[in-house]
Amino acid sequence: MIKVSLPSSIKTSFIAATLLFTGENLAQTLTFDPLDPFENIASAEQWRDTYRTQGEIDPNDPFHNLTASQMWLRTWGGQWKTAAENGINFEDFYDTIQGNSGNSYQLQSPYAYDTAEEHWQAWIEAANGGTQHSRSSVPDWSGDWNGEASTRGLLGGGAQLRDIYAGISDEYKPYYIQAVQAELEGRNWWPADTCLPNGFLRDGWRIRFVSTESDMTVFMKDQPVAENRFIFTDGRGFLPEDWALSQWYGESQGIWDGDELVIWTKNIKGWSGGHGLPEYSDSMEVIERWAKVGEQLLVDITLYDPLAFAYPWHDVAVFDAAESLDKWMEQPPSLNDCVSTNNTYHDELGLINEYSPLHPEYHDPFDTRPWIKSYENAEEAKRQGLLPAAEYFIDLE
Repeated sequence: MIKVSLPSSIKTSFIAATLLFTGENLAQTLTFDPLDPFENIASAEQWRDTYRTQGEIDPNDPFHNLTASQMWLRTWGGQWKTAAENGINFEDFYDTIQGNSGNSYQLQSPYAYDTAEEHWQAWIEAANGGTQHSRSSVPDWSGDWNGEASTRGLLGGGAQLRDIYAGISDEYKPYYIQAVQAELEGRNWWPADTCLPNGFLRDGWRIRFVSTESDMTVFMKDQPVAENRFIFTDGRGFLPEDWALSQWYGESQGIWDGDELVIWTKNIKGWSGGHGLPEYSDSMEVIERWAKVGEQLLVDITLYDPLAFAYPWHDVAVFDAAESLDKWMEQPPSLNDCVSTNNTYHDELGLINEYSPLHPEYHDPFDTRPWIKSYENAEEAKRQGLLPAAEYFIDLE
């Protein structure tokens, strides 16, 4: 674990916030069968809305009753910098940023399992080891699916900051305070701003296209960075521990429980959620249950991270099929890889900035031979004696 030295102002905020959230978080009373959670639900929205909560405005909330999405939408455009230039102090500026506290979300998992493996084993046993589908019998979910409009749970930014904070371990709480402070000051950082993958907490469950086969299901996404997840359902198991490597979206194994897909993912690279979501560790493991309910895909997500979270977290996502070619074309697959076109960076002030076309670090997306600059730099270094001189091999003949 990397330790950070926090400024005294952040330490004070951390201590004050900790005092407000010392109450014990009690698990919700189950109103469904934990071994068959989707039984008897009428719609995907019914399952999603089960975990929404109607919050109360708390005048003592240091996070001003903000949800994660409310905070970054009200601060990421440099509002604090503008306020400071107009002579407004930070306290007065912060008092203008208030959330409505109404659209929050139950973070704590409704399941009684302590680990992902325990959760997985319970669902494996309930499914009698899983359904052995053939190519003709496996559920066909193949196609384009849109989830943004219907997903406003925890991972979609719909949870209150105070609830997220309460669900973070004591060791990781100071990191969250740092991230929220940066967000409020308009110097926010999120992975995809400089072409890094968003990681599992924000993007691991998102999809744009699904392909289902009897031995493997593939979830594909292309924005903001092209990434795929491979869900093996052929019983191959995880890589041996001495071969395993932390990956952006981990390793995933699955079984079919009838027409529902159950997934266990581990070996996930620890990362930052960004935009009001916290850091998580490479100890995080995730259990998912996917089902087609009516014309929608429904996924129940439970996240286990004993280092970063105070208890297992939970979320629900709902996906709608692209209705037509016009609908698909609202967000077509990216034509360029982000890495080759990206000119965004964080400057020495910690603010997001962009290279201009005249800057030596500028990436010209229309440069068909970008490696030539590297070759020319090396030749100049040889002339200056910074690299050992060498003749062209062709001239040696």
